[in-house]
Amino acid sequence: MIQDYPFPSLLGLTALLALLSVMVVSVQRAQATRDAGSAAVAATDGAAPPSPAGHGLPSRTGVVDAPLGELPVVVRGRDGVVGDLLAPPVAGLHRVRVVAGMGGCGKTTVALAAAREARAAGWRVWWVSAVDNTTLVAGMSAVAREAGASADEVACADSDLALAGVMWQWLERMSGQWLLVIDNVDEPAVLAPGGTSVAGGGGWLRAAGDGITLVTTRVTDSRIWGNQTAWFPLKELDERSAALLLLDRMGRADEPGLMPAAVAVANRLGRLPLALHLAGSYLGSGMAEVGLDGYLDLLEQQSVSLLSQGAPGWGKQDPRRLVMSTWEMSLDALEQQGRLKARMLLRVLSFLAAGSVVPLSMLDAAVLSDIALLADGDEGRAELANGLSGLRAVGLVDAAPTGAGSGGDGLVVHPLVAEVSRWWANRDGQRRSLTAAAAGLLVAAGARLHPADPDKWDAWQLLAPHARVALDAAAEVSANEAARVIDINNGLTHHLTARGSYLAAIDHGERVIAAAMAVLGDENPDTLSSRNNLAAAYRAAGRTAEAIPLHRATLAARERVLGDEHPRTLTSRNNLAVGYDSAGRLSEAIPLYEATLAARERILGDEHPDTLGSRNNLAAAYDSVGRLSEAIALYEATLATCERVLGDEHPSTLTSWNNLAAAYYSAGRTTEAMALYEKTLAARELVLGYEHPDTLASRNNLAAAYYSAGRTTEAMALYEATLAACERILGHEHPWTLTSRNNLAATYNSAGRLAEAIALYEANLAAFERVLGHEHPSTLTSRNNLAAAYRLRDETGGAAAS
Repeated sequence: MIQDYPFPSLLGLTALLALLSVMVVSVQRAQATRDAGSAAVAATDGAAPPSPAGHGLPSRTGVVDAPLGELPVVVRGRDGVVGDLLAPPVAGLHRVRVVAGMGGCGKTTVALAAAREARAAGWRVWWVSAVDNTTLVAGMSAVAREAGASADEVACADSDLALAGVMWQWLERMSGQWLLVIDNVDEPAVLAPGGTSVAGGGGWLRAAGDGITLVTTRVTDSRIWGNQTAWFPLKELDERSAALLLLDRMGRADEPGLMPAAVAVANRLGRLPLALHLAGSYLGSGMAEVGLDGYLDLLEQQSVSLLSQGAPGWGKQDPRRLVMSTWEMSLDALEQQGRLKARMLLRVLSFLAAGSVVPLSMLDAAVLSDIALLADGDEGRAELANGLSGLRAVGLVDAAPTGAGSGGDGLVVHPLVAEVSRWWANRDGQRRSLTAAAAGLLVAAGARLHPADPDKWDAWQLLAPHARVALDAAAEVSANEAARVIDINNGLTHHLTARGSYLAAIDHGERVIAAAMAVLGDENPDTLSSRNNLAAAYRAAGRTAEAIPLHRATLAARERVLGDEHPRTLTSRNNLAVGYDSAGRLSEAIPLYEATLAARERILGDEHPDTLGSRNNLAAAYDSVGRLSEAIALYEATLATCERVLGDEHPSTLTSWNNLAAAYYSAGRTTEAMALYEKTLAARELVLGYEHPDTLASRNNLAAAYYSAGRTTEAMALYEATLAACERILGHEHPWTLTSRNNLAATYNSAGRLAEAIALYEANLAAFERVLGHEHPSTLTSRNNLAAAYRLRDETGGAAAS
């Protein structure tokens, strides 16, 4: 069953930006703010139990580093290519470089070798996967942030093409050398958003600054990549390098007497690096009963056997045939050793995202036991461990680190190995059962992750490519299994929205809706959850004109399908109210908030988290329209419940403290507000840390209270600290950062430091115009603040300047 989550709406930012409307030069009292995400809490349908803590804003998205742990110590036969890939541009050698070749020829290994050398030379290195558009956009968004773009520049890009423009503008400005690797571009169209062409240089593939962009691809038609790229086709290895690679994997490269036999085996395997890797791993595993000469004979026998078993008509040097001829011997050897589940485990892994890390924690023996692929209990766990260790020993899967914070090691299956393994599974009639098994592993792993919890974001990043593969195969499994896959992908949409990857969230959300409609139908509850999540992504991206109709349609469908008072219907009613609230349509939002709160109190009870969220939302709306006595009463009731049910240090309790303080402040009860703000800030620093977004909001709010009380020096110190933290954590043009800058400017002005105030006001106005547009209310207020400062400067003749 899909659950509803508290989802931090960007509407909360309007409360922060409202501060601008009163912080003009003649201000007598600053307005307090509610927390971002708690002023109006929407709910997103997802795939995991609710998190105990809310998070106000998405953190900066990290870039996946080059997986150098997968790189051999010695890369045979590619030294010249690696050197050329990093060479300075000269005539005919452009800054965009394409490494192309058939599967298994070592393209990713060459790119990793280049990344290792670049990093050793002090270059900045990024590694982005292009297995699908959503993964690419998420990665490029992260590169843009790493290159210097603010979170708002990324968030405000309303298309993939616009985001590409933002990223390349910042890469152009970067000083120093850098390398951007775009790996596995086997569908070049993914690099050409918005009707651009790959060759034209107007999409994701461009040249900029002192950097080099490196693409790996199986697409060997150089015309597709254009005349502004340097072309590096990879062929088979030379004999000596191929033989040494084989001996490296055997652990016997220091035995020159083996070279003749190694050359013969290498030639039989087409000198294809992947096939050599598999053969050498098997021969060096201790499981092989033959040496190099005997292995050569077995290869010939295996080729005949494959033909008799109905293998497709791949040519003798086709990489799929070469790989297939090596691994069947490896799998046979594993079975002879008693590792009877190795072959099945490889096939299950091959129905996940090939070439992407599979965390070991995702390989749940209980899931595979439930569908009779493993034995029950300890015996099944032993079968899993023995099978995986055997596959690693013979090189059919490679160990891969999962990255900091993601909870352990993982495995990678080479795309060519996965392709051939899927062929075998299809031939044996196992496709559907193995697709379902892979989906089951995905669902079990996703159920343990809350999409909006930053502590789980690394784990979601690992899960994402596997979720998309399962989504694409949803039509191949039962309706119940498909619903569970849709559920996890709803969680992925939620996750991408929560971490601020809005374009990726929208792209993925649209794909989820299409899959859900095709498999489950237009008004299936899971389809409606997909619509709800996409609407939330639209709203988070500021696209309320698209969010509101989608929320309205989802509400109408849920009323029709589930009834007026089903909890999910109430969630949709709340979310439509939040959409109206976001758009400033409070006269429409308040009746919906009131109706939702009344229904939740009656159906869920006074202390249910959804009821508390509704009470908070309605209080915030009352506050916004000046109904302060009603707002305060609701906030006080909510706080009392949170303290009783959750305790004094629960993040939701701290949010309620903050919001009640804001209402006191709005009502002019500054002393009470100040005391509550001080209490909230101290608790948040202790519970959440000094730089959590909620802590920054508390610091800003306390500064506003100090300012209003005439404690300008203390306010100024808090505002300076808050601005520095916002610029560092959120970027220079995030709305919170703009608010902090405006507040500091007003405080400087009050302290007679007019020149500093005007400089901050000017910077802020330019940013507001760029981020929100010339006619946005906050832009107009910012313009008014600057004009008032100019008037004061003219009246004083600059006497107030510092």
